[in-house]
Amino acid sequence: MSKEIVPAGQSISIAILFIIGSSLFMGVSGQSGNSSWIGLIFAIVLAVPLMLLYARLHALFPGKDLYDMLHAVFGPILGRLFSCLYIWYTLHLGSLVLRNFGEFSKTVALTATPMFAPMLIIGLLCIWVVNAGLEVLGRSAKFLLLFTIMATALAQLLSIPKYEFHYLKPLLESGWGPVFTDAIGSFTFPFGEIVVFLGAFSVLPKKGSAFRVLLSSLLIAGIIMIFVTLRNLLVLGPEILSSLYFPSYVAVSRINVGDFLTRIEGSSSITFVTALFIKTSLCLYVTSNGVAKVFNLKSYRSVVMQMGLIMVYMSVFIYKDILQMQYFAYHIYKIYALPFQVAIPLLLWIVAEFMSRKASRKQTAPQP
Repeated sequence: MSKEIVPAGQSISIAILFIIGSSLFMGVSGQSGNSSWIGLIFAIVLAVPLMLLYARLHALFPGKDLYDMLHAVFGPILGRLFSCLYIWYTLHLGSLVLRNFGEFSKTVALTATPMFAPMLIIGLLCIWVVNAGLEVLGRSAKFLLLFTIMATALAQLLSIPKYEFHYLKPLLESGWGPVFTDAIGSFTFPFGEIVVFLGAFSVLPKKGSAFRVLLSSLLIAGIIMIFVTLRNLLVLGPEILSSLYFPSYVAVSRINVGDFLTRIEGSSSITFVTALFIKTSLCLYVTSNGVAKVFNLKSYRSVVMQMGLIMVYMSVFIYKDILQMQYFAYHIYKIYALPFQVAIPLLLWIVAEFMSRKASRKQTAPQP
């Protein structure tokens, strides 16, 4: 099979939609009330060194993905063990995102429809696009990102008459503690989740593209999320905001232009569906790629159907209800995800740098 190559522009589109994914409608961690947007800024700042670390790994292992790096650095046994951990993480994350969509459909959009039905439809669509290849996903993401940005910008503009700027006061009412807590929460969900993209590093075209892709996607997605968070806060207020499962949907539903342009939250929810489609598809690709690498299969496509159906099935029983889903997302996930997002990549980078310098010294050493 020919090697898949996804240009940097399309890779940036995938990464942006992956980051904003579920958080576009679920919102970010908001324990600091009207100061949650400050925590989001801190989270972006914290994520920059992480993106540089990931980009450095791509520079050390050009043309290799996360599983190849783990095998090369830690050997066949320990490397496979770490690979299995990431297979679980990406499979679990994909299931979480599907369940976010299922709960959204059950709570807001399709209240009389069994939750399994929309999740299965999205899951089958993800299976189809991953089977078609990451190049197809990249081309789709480039178009869907343009639509998402236009729809989000339109919702922002139409929401301006509903802004209540007094909701921003008093700033830092609860102090810096909740802000830092929100920063850690937003760092792991959604920015740190881009670690999944390391499993697709082999499709990047050249050595320096990872730096451009990761930094650009982080900044663009971060700006989008700051504007969306501020819009939700200014329209709804911190008290109402903290009590909602899908604040963006409710905030957009408040738009009313001359009693003529109303009820546009349905069209706005399309941006949520497109973003989670890209996010779930990338999780499915990386999961299937990992299974293929661990079991030495010829192609990841041979397990896409199986892993996709497992992902859909997991999403059904992974939570009891929406309360458990929200509690896990904002309280448990920040602890659960840190080893996958920070600890293991950091260990991988340290050992890889040591091996690289050791190899360089051997090459420059004078021959006897």
